[in-house]
Amino acid sequence: MNRNLFSRRSFLQTGTAFVAAAGMPIVTGRAETPMPAKSAERLRIAHMCDPQFGFSSPSEPEKSYVKDLAIFEKAIAKVNELKPDIALIAGDMTHIAADITRDWPRLLKLFTVPVAVAPGNHDLGNTIVHENLERYLSVFGYDYKRFEVKGWRLLVGNSQYWQTVKDKEIVERKERYGAWVKDELTAAASSCGGHVILASHIPPFVSSVGEKGSYENHPQNGRKERIKSYLEAGVRFYLCGHLHKTLMRGWQNLTLLNAEVTSRSFDERPLGFRLFEVSPDFTYSWNFISC
Repeated sequence: MNRNLFSRRSFLQTGTAFVAAAGMPIVTGRAETPMPAKSAERLRIAHMCDPQFGFSSPSEPEKSYVKDLAIFEKAIAKVNELKPDIALIAGDMTHIAADITRDWPRLLKLFTVPVAVAPGNHDLGNTIVHENLERYLSVFGYDYKRFEVKGWRLLVGNSQYWQTVKDKEIVERKERYGAWVKDELTAAASSCGGHVILASHIPPFVSSVGEKGSYENHPQNGRKERIKSYLEAGVRFYLCGHLHKTLMRGWQNLTLLNAEVTSRSFDERPLGFRLFEVSPDFTYSWNFISC
């Protein structure tokens, strides 16, 4: 058996987490579900995670920022060379929230492919800070959004809204976000035929749906209900960041994928991103691309 191939059926049946070594050539699988509508085409997503400029050497923040930024610019060049259908940056754009206006307006213009971004906890705060959110919106224009690409629906969310919030305006934004997610899933259930991919910075869970809430996952309260709504809408894939490692696991027909960090490494692992490719029959691959 080719050890670079991963059976999606086996991990969906067991619910066991799978951690891949960085640089592992390819991970593949196939969903045990009916064929979706024929309107969908093969989709290619550059799955980029946690640029977090300034974190590789916290004791030298400016030197670290410049180093991490240079690596990410190389990653952008590689994305442009590969020409995926869309690039997804799954949160933590910088280590310090105030730095987000420093280079990101310029970096977004370097991409020659469409870009989707999901805010991270370093961008907005573990508990959303109003000033951080406004700064983020001034650069990216949204903190959650729907993208239609080649017959697939990509719903990019703000996982920080699932954390406890107290600021009155943030509470109102959280309520609007919850309504948006519900409406989008309802629409997807009736029109997308399984062509639905979710994305956010923090994953819903790390090992199992029933695990305790922590810094690494969504709060336990409401998690099972949300995941049930994803499955009922026909969602097949959920792309995340935050964990700083490659992690693949599943729950029923839902596959969760966390890619390694793009811009920095503490243990000599290669830097890069993952190229996620999925066909209309839900056959997919998740290939590490070094930059």
